[in-house]
Amino acid sequence: MTHFGIICPATTGHLNTLLPLGRELQKRGHRVTVCGILDAKAKTVAAGLDFLAIAPAEAPLGSTAQGFAQLGKMSGSKALRYSISWLQQSAVMLLSKAPDAIRAAGVEALLVDQISPAGGTIAEFLNIPFVTVCSALVMNQEPGVPPFFTNWSYNSGAWAHLRNRLGYWAVNRQTRPIGKAIVEYRQRWNLPIYPSPRMLILS
Repeated sequence: MTHFGIICPATTGHLNTLLPLGRELQKRGHRVTVCGILDAKAKTVAAGLDFLAIAPAEAPLGSTAQGFAQLGKMSGSKALRYSISWLQQSAVMLLSKAPDAIRAAGVEALLVDQISPAGGTIAEFLNIPFVTVCSALVMNQEPGVPPFFTNWSYNSGAWAHLRNRLGYWAVNRQTRPIGKAIVEYRQRWNLPIYPSPRMLILS
């Protein structure tokens, strides 16, 4: 039996992907613990999985709803900047608080949602295996597919590929604070630096 930990945002779309996966592992005789903020506890317990609270003081119950309420008042670039800041703060919180809690809980492997990019670094620091679960496929970047935050039409022409690359370049610049936080912890923990900045988000 393996003790699996799950790291993912405390939001319906991500929990609805990871919790059934956890239940299937549980049916196969493994122990599964969701390692997250308190907003994920109710759904985790209802699914029959264990729950490990990470940073309850920094992210009290209701903080996710409060964040979305604030985001709902914004649009455009302001909303994007707010979302990136939120993800960056979440990454720092996980990096600073999760390793000790996960180690103490005896977790032996991690399932990491791709929108929780700090999870892979935490697993490497703890020297345990991890798998990235892609439940936000719109984040994946392909030259032939317009960025998710645009209303651009699909087109196979070379000009469209260039347009898409420029769009991805712009969003990658915006998301640098998330990668920077992870890089700082990887340096602190003497972990190798990823060869590509995109790996910080996709691992």
